[in-house]
Amino acid sequence: MSMGRTLNSRDHLTPMRTLALTLTLLSTMALQAADLELKSLGDAASGQTKRKYGPYVGVSAGESLGQTGKVKIGGQEFGLDSRSGAAIFSIDVGKSWKLKKVPLMLSLGADGTFMSTSLEGRSTTGPAASYQADMNTLFFNLNGTLAVDLYRYRARIGKFAAGFRPYIGGGLGGGQVWYRNATTTLATASPFTIDEFINSWKWYAGVEWTWKDQYSVFAEYRDTHFGDLKDIKSYATDGYLVGFRYRY
Repeated sequence: MSMGRTLNSRDHLTPMRTLALTLTLLSTMALQAADLELKSLGDAASGQTKRKYGPYVGVSAGESLGQTGKVKIGGQEFGLDSRSGAAIFSIDVGKSWKLKKVPLMLSLGADGTFMSTSLEGRSTTGPAASYQADMNTLFFNLNGTLAVDLYRYRARIGKFAAGFRPYIGGGLGGGQVWYRNATTTLATASPFTIDEFINSWKWYAGVEWTWKDQYSVFAEYRDTHFGDLKDIKSYATDGYLVGFRYRY
């Protein structure tokens, strides 16, 4: 009888042990799967964090809205017509840092900007005379930009609204100015004959709209001032640009 009871108890224990081993194995596999899932989520989060910081490159195009300056040819003063529609092309590169405690983003960068415009005007002193010339410029500037970063609040205000990033900035630099097709009715002088290298400064403001915090489009107003040239003093031009930026 004792042998039969022993065998019966062993028979009952065998399924229980099998069930316990099965549950232990399934629990171990579940824990391993959960650990892998947490690691993948952590890697994805760190990848998104990396995309929020770092270098960027952008391209843009636009046109001028006007120009001002003081023209002096052969000792005689001339006006400068405020012409609009001059073509502007720009490439910018830089790096951005998001501040942790406030929704601001600081960027430092450089840009190269090409502009082609026309200069025209009539004399304001002395004999009646006029001039005309084509002016091309290529400038390189170092810039600093401060932007309001709403992307961190996308869970509250939605991805579309959080994608808007207004910004303002300024830059210093210099570049080459060269003239073509210069003519004047003033017989005693030949204006715009010397291509010059001068300094420049600018300020700008705009709004950028980003998705995935990596790709963005932007629209920008820019006001640029040139150093004094031989025939033009205090030259300034403003305009707008629209473009695309990619952040690494």
